[in-house]
Amino acid sequence: MSPVRTRTVVLTIAGVCVVALAAGVIVAQRLEAATKDERDCTDQLQVDVSAVRTAREWTSEDIPGVGDYVEIHWQADTPGSPCSRAPGPTDWQYEGVLRLRDTDTAAFAAWPAATGAPSVRDALRSFVPAGVHWRHGGGFPQSVHGRVVDLYVDPDLAVAWFSLADS
Repeated sequence: MSPVRTRTVVLTIAGVCVVALAAGVIVAQRLEAATKDERDCTDQLQVDVSAVRTAREWTSEDIPGVGDYVEIHWQADTPGSPCSRAPGPTDWQYEGVLRLRDTDTAAFAAWPAATGAPSVRDALRSFVPAGVHWRHGGGFPQSVHGRVVDLYVDPDLAVAWFSLADS
């Protein structure tokens, strides 16, 4: 092989190696950035999931019978990972405690006593008064606006526990 041809082959191989190395660096940087974004998202998700919110997100249309409640404390959670790069929807679950108006509790008095108690999250337990006697009925759980809704009520203490899950 002539020296010119040898030099051309060596330069071509070197050029291919430089391009491959540059592409590898770019891919590594993008993967590192994506991993950092996912880690940041996961950290933020943990903060969001542990937060107890008081925003009036739901009405009696979403949770039948609760009326114009006085106060709400709720949390959100997801069994999936909204931080994943995999495509697809993320289902959300919500749980909360409502303080009802006395005028909105009469209908719940006819509900039967609950055979068990809802599993209230630790962060929400302080909003459930001592001595609560849950009633459960009214066709709950039921599907409302594409969510499965469950409701337990103590009409004497004017308190309700609810869960909503995307379905």
